[in-house]
Amino acid sequence: MATRAIPAQETILSKAKPSRQEWVKPSALATIPDFAPPSVGANAPLRIAFQKNGLTIWHPVLFSDPASEQGRQFLSRIFSVEEIASVEIDRTKGVGRLRYQTVAKIPEILRKLRHILTVPAPALRKSQNGHALVSESVDGLFLETTTKAPIRIARVGSALSTWQIRHHSPGRVHLAHPILRLRKDVAYRLEEELTAVQGVRDFKTSVLSSSIVVRYNPSRLDVPRLLRHLEYSWPRLINGLEGPPPSTRFFASSTMLALAFTGQYFVPALTPFVLAGLAVYSFQNVINAVKLLRRRKIGLPVLYTGTLTFTVLSGQPFAATLMATFMQLWPRWAYLTLTKSQRRLFAAHRQRATWARRVQADGRVREINIDRLNIGDLVAVNEGEILPVDGVVVAGLAAVDEEAVTGRAGALDKAVGDTVYAATFVKTGNITVRVSKVGVNTLAGFIGEQLPHGRIDRLPSSAEAEQVATRMVTPALALSGLNLLITGDVQPSQSTIRPDYATAPRLSAQLGALHDLSDALRRGIVFRDPAALVRLPTTDIYVFDDSAALERRRIAVVDIFTAKGVDAASVLSYATSAFPAYQNNRARALMEECLKQGAPLLEISQRSRQAGVITYRDAEGRLIEVATPAYVESKGVKVPSALAATVAAAPSAWAPQARNSRQKAVPHPEPQVRPLWVIRDGVVLGVVTFQRNGELEGAEVIATLRARNAKARFVHISKRPQAVAEAIAGAIGITTVLGGLDTAAKVKVLEKLGRRALWIGDGSLPESLPCIKATTLSISVAGTATVPVDAANVILLQPSLLGLVPLRRLGRRHRALLKDGYRWVFAANLFCVAGAFFGNFDTLAVALTSNFATGYVYTSHRKLLNDLITRMEAKMAKQVPFESEDHDPQEGTSDAGAHEQERAEDYGEQDLDAPAPAERPI
Repeated sequence: MATRAIPAQETILSKAKPSRQEWVKPSALATIPDFAPPSVGANAPLRIAFQKNGLTIWHPVLFSDPASEQGRQFLSRIFSVEEIASVEIDRTKGVGRLRYQTVAKIPEILRKLRHILTVPAPALRKSQNGHALVSESVDGLFLETTTKAPIRIARVGSALSTWQIRHHSPGRVHLAHPILRLRKDVAYRLEEELTAVQGVRDFKTSVLSSSIVVRYNPSRLDVPRLLRHLEYSWPRLINGLEGPPPSTRFFASSTMLALAFTGQYFVPALTPFVLAGLAVYSFQNVINAVKLLRRRKIGLPVLYTGTLTFTVLSGQPFAATLMATFMQLWPRWAYLTLTKSQRRLFAAHRQRATWARRVQADGRVREINIDRLNIGDLVAVNEGEILPVDGVVVAGLAAVDEEAVTGRAGALDKAVGDTVYAATFVKTGNITVRVSKVGVNTLAGFIGEQLPHGRIDRLPSSAEAEQVATRMVTPALALSGLNLLITGDVQPSQSTIRPDYATAPRLSAQLGALHDLSDALRRGIVFRDPAALVRLPTTDIYVFDDSAALERRRIAVVDIFTAKGVDAASVLSYATSAFPAYQNNRARALMEECLKQGAPLLEISQRSRQAGVITYRDAEGRLIEVATPAYVESKGVKVPSALAATVAAAPSAWAPQARNSRQKAVPHPEPQVRPLWVIRDGVVLGVVTFQRNGELEGAEVIATLRARNAKARFVHISKRPQAVAEAIAGAIGITTVLGGLDTAAKVKVLEKLGRRALWIGDGSLPESLPCIKATTLSISVAGTATVPVDAANVILLQPSLLGLVPLRRLGRRHRALLKDGYRWVFAANLFCVAGAFFGNFDTLAVALTSNFATGYVYTSHRKLLNDLITRMEAKMAKQVPFESEDHDPQEGTSDAGAHEQERAEDYGEQDLDAPAPAERPI
């Protein structure tokens, strides 16, 4: 083969139509500006092979570490040539293989390669418009692979990826990556990562074929965006969450079960080997039992050792191996149910956007990876999209559904100056948001980080399950030993200690806690400490601090301002008729005002909802618009001067025209009480204003809690003077008041009240921290604004005491679920013990009966979880741009009937009818 020296200015791609492999010195690479591998010796050979559909390059240094700066520069330049389809790098051999997208113009491709590898970097950036984008994509590639398999980098749309696309159809893609091969831990983390990607519907992994099939929503995600996100996720996939529990003991018990069945009933010669295997399998229990007995304690390992002893003596291992298999199978199924259910139940809080539209300084919009957003960037969000960040609206108007994150039902209008949250849905309108938080730092991201993955740790009911099962060991062993001593009959003694008292309570605690934590979350209640769910039913002394929102009142109609010649009752009727009755706080206030003034509800038709406005037709076919101030301003609606002056002077009315000294928009202190303008056929009739001056919210809460629990006590601790504190507390029904207390004195009061007391206040305040530490349970009513710094065990995302009622019901239901599980387990196991003495139950009958109870507990909890998932996903499925729905232009819901029913359950009211129909008669 010919070998020749290359002049200083000649490159490795100097020939347009090469016909053979060429050996060149590595100094040729030194002629490429900004691309000289410093460690290459002068005499190290560089070999190039020109293939029919590509180019192969051997270089021991360049390709041995593709993640190096030189390696990434090489890839950046290579992929700047559009005709390069892929590059495969074999690190072990130091080989890089380039593949062309077309073989029709190989000489032209080679000339481009020669140019792209020799032109200086400044000139390259100037002459290649797409080079910056390619460099950005190369920087996002994960090239630090942990396997010896070749790295294949291919184009996927405008992006680059190390993932291989095996098959792609609309809404479905089959991906592969060598790192997945036989790595269950990586596959588990990949599934968790995909769960957190907005637009992913479901997936199925295979570690044998090192692949995964992903189904996605094409309207929210495409393959390039998905692959770009997965490239950024590789560090978390390789070293992230703890993987699933090992399957060694499960497969061992399953194998022994098959052998035990064969040996006991068909091939007796196998039985000694099965007994030996069972002894090895249970050896750790024997060691633990010896340790307990040395400390003069008796626990589950002692019971398991006793069953092993009887099994060896009887020489019939099938029942023992069956129990061992079930004891591995139920936790395995429970873990799978926990994992899959969590992924679906917590999807709204864990799913994060992978991309965003950043508004450039020149006004152009560019799509970028979410990880490249910075605080202060502007992001454009359109109708039908999910917000990718937390931030403040700087332009536009939109109706945003926050229910999935905050628990507030329906859509809220967001105008300039309003705060918006990631993972909330833009139903109508378009907005531009200034970024304040990204990723896990957002409200949804922070809550998602607090939610459990797999097993729920620090759960007292799980520890209690162990204690209850341990307490059953002594009576079971005593009864078994006494029977053996008196009668000498082995069968009843062996059957007596066979029932499983531990497995069902364990999985009941975990699955029940997951259900109730998820149900609380959809109601806007966050448990930062899952143990608080178990402690809730044991507390009945409600201690309200100064920051417990005791003076918060309901929304009520304050003023109705009308244009000349229009009566107030007509304006009120038009505004109230836009909403289903008692749909939300604002609709409730309007309905109550209608009843007070005797204003009729109108017959309407063609109701529709847009950002900031509800439109409908009245009985005479006239167009009625019930709008927010931002909508009136954005549409340039002409307001009569006299009405405008009256509204501007009213303290209860707020208009977006208000400006501060720097001429910036002044956000309303509480968007839910913004005025509603009534417009008929383009003419303003009037405006309805609201304030929180209705009934105290706490009065209804205290009355409901007291009716639910006659033993409940309510205490108010305050730093205010005694008389002032008594007046505030007495207004909502609290009679025990301790005023004039500093923080230290409050702590002493809480300590004196003991473990039955729960503290209620603002958990984000520094002075609240000592009180939180002094109580068994703490509840914060601070709301969403301070969630990341809130130290309370439980956080109500709506800053109101109304959340205390469903919270108590959740705690009672969790306790009831646990009790129901215990009843089934103990009933079945005691039946087994009785059957062993009076029904001649053998160990197999006992094993099957005991596990029947465990199966019932598992299936009942699984059904509860599936029902909850169905309800939640049914609501999420409605997150599509809509044409006609009943919505409040500031605070609404598309499922008013369901929320009214839940409220009736919480407050003990009668079930209400379904939401009012779109066509409402007079």
